Amino acid sequence: MFSFLCRTLRFSAPNIQNSSCFLENVSLVLIRGLSSSSNKISNAADQQQQHSFTVSYLVNKCGLPLKTATSASQMVHFESSEGPDSVLAFLKNHGFSDTQIAKLITRRPRLVCSDPEETLLPKIEFFNSIGIRGPDFTRILTQNPNIWFRSVKKRLAPCYDFIKSVVLSEDKAVTTLKGAPRMLMCDMQTSIAPNIALLRKFGVSQSTLLFLVTGFPNLLLRTSAKFEKHVREVLDMGFDPKKSEFVHALRVFAGISKLSRERKMAVYSRFGWSDHEILSVLKTHPMCLMLSEKKIMDGLDFLMNKMGWQRKAVARVPLVLCYSLNKRVIPRCAVVQVLQSEGLLKEADFYLSSVLIPSEKVFLARFVIKYEEQVPQLLNVYKGKLGLPELGFGSEGMKQL
Repeated sequence: MFSFLCRTLRFSAPNIQNSSCFLENVSLVLIRGLSSSSNKISNAADQQQQHSFTVSYLVNKCGLPLKTATSASQMVHFESSEGPDSVLAFLKNHGFSDTQIAKLITRRPRLVCSDPEETLLPKIEFFNSIGIRGPDFTRILTQNPNIWFRSVKKRLAPCYDFIKSVVLSEDKAVTTLKGAPRMLMCDMQTSIAPNIALLRKFGVSQSTLLFLVTGFPNLLLRTSAKFEKHVREVLDMGFDPKKSEFVHALRVFAGISKLSRERKMAVYSRFGWSDHEILSVLKTHPMCLMLSEKKIMDGLDFLMNKMGWQRKAVARVPLVLCYSLNKRVIPRCAVVQVLQSEGLLKEADFYLSSVLIPSEKVFLARFVIKYEEQVPQLLNVYKGKLGLPELGFGSEGMKQL
């Protein structure tokens, strides 16, 4: 301000005709400068006050941490609590918990400044109309807050109608949207529809398509180029597009990279499996490739090296590799090992599938309760209260053809 005044004086001095004119000019400069500074200070103070009010409200009324509230206040500003109060009351009246509301506003701060009647109510009415209410509704909208800002007429309703036309059922359409609510934010005609059309082009049956759409709808959210690539890979592996294994294989190929698949298949090779045997396992139970390399290795090592089961025995029921080694496989095999050592069980009396596949109730009845008089400690073996080394577990192995 001082430098500006000096420059003004230097500029004005040669043109001054009298002192009163000079003083008048100086006064005007000072007044204007002071007025401008005062306005800036006032505006800054108002903004700071508004900012502080917003932060305080987000912390005290919405349950946001101070750091989160401060960040959110960069996107929303309000001087009165009247509007935000109406939003919070609206959400609570429609079943949202304090935790869900805090999560909603954390992820989409501008929601707190929405018009409950114009923006929020139409979404609730839409979900109610298709049968999604209560906990399902609040969960979906909390996890996908962008839905609040989508048009019912232009986006939500057309999405539901399209899904219903594919699965041919209102209930199944609702099931699909519950499993993949992100679909409600997609343009069906440019994202989902091309993938559905591709599946039909390659001969995927309606029953298989229904299984995919209702069970694993997120697969359809991939770009058309990536989706087609995965479909072709699965078909090239020889999977039948009319069977459910096709869908599971698609999950595998979409879920892990080619390099990861090759590394996992190499684990089987290290245990002597041929390419034909590995392919047979994949066709029988594709999800075996979703297991980690370590889990595959530990499972094969235990079943083949410690228990003595041959490759073809495991290949017949590769699902057993998905079970927990410590919670299911080892306890059951320990029971069988004890029964063998006591001469109560012969190789012809069981198969790998009869030991590991049945439910716990069936297994206990078949292999524990049936022999509890002859081997009273058998239940303790199953529960792990008697250690495997104490029983000489796995020392002889079992030969299963």
